Amino acid sequence: MTQTNNVFILTLTIILLGFLLKKYNYITEKEGKTISKFLMHTTFPALMIISTARVKLDASLLLIPLFCIVFCAIMIAIAWFWFAKYPNDLRGVLTMGAGGLNVGLFGFPIIEGLFGKEALVYAVMFDIGNTIIVFGVVYPIGSYFSANHKGLPEFKQLVKKIFSLPPVLGMVIGLLINFSSIEMPTLFYDFLDVMAKANKPLVLLLMGIYLSFELGKKQMMAISKVLVIRYSIGLLFVFLLYYILPHDTLLYSVLIICVILPSGLTILPFSDELNYDSRIAGTLINISLLISFVLMWGLVLGLHLN
Repeated sequence: MTQTNNVFILTLTIILLGFLLKKYNYITEKEGKTISKFLMHTTFPALMIISTARVKLDASLLLIPLFCIVFCAIMIAIAWFWFAKYPNDLRGVLTMGAGGLNVGLFGFPIIEGLFGKEALVYAVMFDIGNTIIVFGVVYPIGSYFSANHKGLPEFKQLVKKIFSLPPVLGMVIGLLINFSSIEMPTLFYDFLDVMAKANKPLVLLLMGIYLSFELGKKQMMAISKVLVIRYSIGLLFVFLLYYILPHDTLLYSVLIICVILPSGLTILPFSDELNYDSRIAGTLINISLLISFVLMWGLVLGLHLN
């Protein structure tokens, strides 16, 4: 229990540090975007390679991305019908917010801190399904309702966009090394280890830099409906996992954390690109981050996951 509390307190402290640095103008959100770009092209791909290159993969792990896809698809389907009477500009951003999870930037550091690096293989497999949902479903839905984009993006365009992302490329490289059993030099892994270790503190600082709450009552009500969808379905899946999977397995613990993760950060750049109100996306991300943090802490202690 002490280790669990330490992980969450340390995580909260680093996030708070990032928030205070922004609040007192030592750093701005514009500079935060530079940090985000740095992470996406360096530490995050390194973490993905390390996480997938040296772990034992078997066919049963392929069910984890499928599990994630089904989980996210249920939330998106509910949002699609619930927000049917909303204006397209609001319906688009809210429906995007209902699907997709912040697995890499928020989930990875906490999962690694709680359960060790060996748990990241399950998180990575879950993130594969999340990536498919984010770029194969969430982005096309946002594009469909946007005034700037008519119709759905072409399949080739989506595939190109997915595989042009450095973290996805890192995952592919790691899987290729794993499946082919290529013997890489020790220096190669040492370099990636150093890079990957920098990911956790930088990501948590970035979370704090992006933390803000600046919306009116009407918009907050709309966001609250997205949160109801996300966390009611998330807790339903926690209940199902509790009765389906053995409680002493690492997979059980990781999936419990994954189904209550906050909204993915990708809806923020998506909203900018598609000309939605990015404040709605940003506030949704921030509130869901805080709710997920509290729920994770409570579930880890209450269900004795660590």
